Amino acid sequence: MERYLQIEKVNLKYNVPLHILICVLLLLVSPLLMGVENLKAEDTAKVLEVYAALMGIILLPPVFLPEQDRDIRDLVYTKRMNGGSVYMVRLLGNVLILAALLGVYVGILLHNGCEFPAGKYFLGTFAEMLFMGGLGLCFYGLCDNLVIGYMAPIVYYIAALGGGPRRLGVFYPFSMMKGSYTEKAWLAAGALALAGAGILFRCRRK
Repeated sequence: MERYLQIEKVNLKYNVPLHILICVLLLLVSPLLMGVENLKAEDTAKVLEVYAALMGIILLPPVFLPEQDRDIRDLVYTKRMNGGSVYMVRLLGNVLILAALLGVYVGILLHNGCEFPAGKYFLGTFAEMLFMGGLGLCFYGLCDNLVIGYMAPIVYYIAALGGGPRRLGVFYPFSMMKGSYTEKAWLAAGALALAGAGILFRCRRK
């Protein structure tokens, strides 16, 4: 357990502070870009799905970022703990940070008088975050390129905005705005598959 905690301490100190700051700034400027007070459920879903869920793209793909340095990558794979375990610890740590940030934002929306099922919308938005972040993680692991890791979920996001549910089917990320929640289960399952594939691709590059 101590070894896992040490990995996460290093991750928090060197790898994710900038990404956390960007996520916090994203949430802080939301009142300037869209209303976040006294919203009905449909409008609250729009704020969460179209805006807050972008944090998944920011925070999850950089799980592999330290290994862009070949020396660090070689060091990771010479330790008794394999690289896959290191990535899993970082990923779980980033997922917890995402959950905390989203929880704070949901609390702010409630404080501002928005009317919505908080638990349901939290889980639905969290599933979307994980799917978009998992998509980036998968492409980063496959291509060994962070830019591609960011571009893949951005392309998916734009396709969802322009194409609507008919093109993306059960993987349509903005379903809560339309009163549907079934898609969120598919997004959660897809997130697990994409994250697992990304770690597998990355480990094969050692």
